[in-house]
Amino acid sequence: MSKTILIVDDDELLSTLTAKALERGGYAVVVARDGLTGIEKFRSEKPDLIVLDVAMPEMSGFEVAKRIRTLEYEENLSHTPIVLLTAYARSFFPSVGREAGVDSYLTKPVTPEQLLEHVSQFLRDNPANTTD
Repeated sequence: MSKTILIVDDDELLSTLTAKALERGGYAVVVARDGLTGIEKFRSEKPDLIVLDVAMPEMSGFEVAKRIRTLEYEENLSHTPIVLLTAYARSFFPSVGREAGVDSYLTKPVTPEQLLEHVSQFLRDNPANTTD
């Protein structure tokens, strides 16, 4: 069964392009257009990985990541890799991203090949991330 990736991004065009790239790579994709919906879909869909935008209205990607990590802890869930997709400078990630529980990041613009290679690093040969 293919692995599921949750995309949380308020930009419809970017989330559509990201979803198409991941689907071409053989992944099942679920999309949320805001942070609150992303958290709800995390709970209902149990994705294998999350691709998360930083700059979203109402709830930043950092806040979404913190809430997901809290849910994992409180509900004794397995760690879900979170890849931040950001236009911000790389120097911004280490302090804030890691504090929020983000595993990795990609700086926009990202090619489909870069996205697939980066995502596959978290999902290949990892039995803890296998969807039943």
